[in-house]
Amino acid sequence: MYKSIICLGTLALLASCNPSKSDGSFELKGNFSNSKGETVYLEKLSSAQPVLIDSVVIDEKGDFEFANYQPKIGFYRVKINAQNFAMLVLDSAVKIRITGNVNDLGNSYKVEGSEETKLFMEYNEISKARDLRLDSLNKAFQIVMEGSKMDSKKMDSLSQIFEAPYNAIVSASSDLVIDKLKKNASMYSSLIAVQALEPDKYPDIYKLLDEGLSKKFPNDNNVKMFHSVVSSMQATAIGQVAPDIILNSPEGKEIALSSLKGKVVLVDFWASWCGPCRKEMPNVVKAYAKFKNKGFEIFGVSLDKEGERWVEAIAKDGITWPQVSDLKQWESSVVRLYNIQGIPYTVLLDKEGKIIAKNLRGEELEKKLAEVLN
Repeated sequence: MYKSIICLGTLALLASCNPSKSDGSFELKGNFSNSKGETVYLEKLSSAQPVLIDSVVIDEKGDFEFANYQPKIGFYRVKINAQNFAMLVLDSAVKIRITGNVNDLGNSYKVEGSEETKLFMEYNEISKARDLRLDSLNKAFQIVMEGSKMDSKKMDSLSQIFEAPYNAIVSASSDLVIDKLKKNASMYSSLIAVQALEPDKYPDIYKLLDEGLSKKFPNDNNVKMFHSVVSSMQATAIGQVAPDIILNSPEGKEIALSSLKGKVVLVDFWASWCGPCRKEMPNVVKAYAKFKNKGFEIFGVSLDKEGERWVEAIAKDGITWPQVSDLKQWESSVVRLYNIQGIPYTVLLDKEGKIIAKNLRGEELEKKLAEVLN
């Protein structure tokens, strides 16, 4: 289960702030067709919920203007209601004109005067094209599945058939995003776009963006938080000594990851509520049975919140290796320590505690263990 650094819907990292009064350098005007005197709102997207900045009534010609505030750099939206809005990236110096159909702003709006917003919309078009293709692929999968009687083996076989085109769609989209990110590494809009890329797979892109944004927006809270994420990524890069984890077992006994030095250790981040984690667990159990007598150990770290469910899952899934948790779910200290964006997530350590691989599953895990333990 993936947990992005910044979610486009809520922009979870964005810090709330109130824009100052305008000095005249900022301008946001617009014209919406098919309007009937609606009220249009300007909001800044923040950590808890959107912050209302201003509101105006669209006149009889469809015109409106926001001119009461001078925004700081950030993500904003002009909305009619919570389902009908246009995303903008604003700062205090821009003079923007926005047009669109008042009944469908998200799919019709156009912007002049903001390079940041223009770039944001280009990133969004890549994302929409990818999602459209993935949706078509998923519908095809559902049609085939519903039209055939399938046991678990046939289901797995069908999933493998569709996996290749799925990966091809995601890879092609990622390539487009990467190319644009490289050309716009100091643009604020890129903070959103980089979320489409897995941090462990594209660390150089994250580092490039961190350098560009930190230089251009050194005092911005969102950029500072992004820098913190990238720093955490670098601390848990392959070749680095894994940060120690010291948490309690279900019995309340404190166990340290560092106590397992001398063995090849798989740090397995999971949770009882995580469907993909539970589905993968038989593969982990199989690997443990195969290699536990050859110098291999697993250190399970649960992102559970309810102790009883955690203990039940341990028993039901046949987990016999050390397990720890602070029962804080995504607020767990290990999330930021290891820059965990989603689970299941694994980190493989050598006998000295250095990271040698990440996110190994199924046959890939067994193959790597055979390589390092033989």
